[in-house]
Amino acid sequence: AVWSMAEETSFLEFLLQALPSSGNGGFKLATFNQASAHLKTKHPNQRGAEKNGGVCKNKWTALKKAYQSVIEIKCTLGFTWSDEHGVGISDRKDDVWARFTKSHPHAKPFMAKGFEHFEIMQQLMPGKSKGLHV
Repeated sequence: AVWSMAEETSFLEFLLQALPSSGNGGFKLATFNQASAHLKTKHPNQRGAEKNGGVCKNKWTALKKAYQSVIEIKCTLGFTWSDEHGVGISDRKDDVWARFTKSHPHAKPFMAKGFEHFEIMQQLMPGKSKGLHV
């Protein structure tokens, strides 16, 4: 399926509305099926394969990976982050970036572009507390 930015945004906004009944972001297939119906109504001229419940679930998984990649970038010393330009590295041969993406392959798209859905994803992701004394 081919997703436009508007379709992704509509999808995430739908999930945000469904969040209170999801159990902290654990969306079920029924929710993705409802999201599919919502997308068909809101975006009747979709490109590519049908965005059914399974496709929506896969999109959610991909967006979570992208979100986690941005979190990892933001937490890595030596990188700066811009929501518009990502890490802002223009040299594809940058050694530090090459080493980072070797261990974080999902971060590759953010070398020179941001992640427009970061704020809504932040609202959708369950809070994770880490550490000994949490």
